[in-house]
Amino acid sequence: MLTARLWRKHKTTIVFAGLTLVSLAYSSPDIARNMQVIGDIKQSIAQNSFQQTMLQQQLAFEQEQATIADARYKSGCLPIVATVYPHKYVKIVQGKVIKDRITLNPLPKGSVVCDANGSTGVIDQHGRVGALAFTGNRDLVASRLKRFRGGRYSQPIDQGGNK
Repeated sequence: MLTARLWRKHKTTIVFAGLTLVSLAYSSPDIARNMQVIGDIKQSIAQNSFQQTMLQQQLAFEQEQATIADARYKSGCLPIVATVYPHKYVKIVQGKVIKDRITLNPLPKGSVVCDANGSTGVIDQHGRVGALAFTGNRDLVASRLKRFRGGRYSQPIDQGGNK
């Protein structure tokens, strides 16, 4: 008796609830697949956001380095040349000992050295290159190197080989 009365009173709701349950049963694989796709999209967004953050941090670091290297070129860094070919500029390398051309002694602590590629460094207490910074300002690099054409006797040398 209770069921007949319940049916008469709520038959529309019961029919819709039944249809909803049947449609959910048939569409559950689609729902699971959609949830998986949403999870993949969220993961992709998080990965892209992380990569964007890393790129922005790298750009800020490069800009800070360029400011330092520009100042070093403007204040008068010493370009490094090869021992065998004193008219050729060589790349400076972290930890490399740079020597005076005449005495072959390491350059004094605090000397600022640079190369033709835009890299600059400061000589540490052991005579090695440290505190590297890079600039992409080719005009500034070229103007600094232009001052040393023909004056190679005063330029420090990189003897090649290992540290």
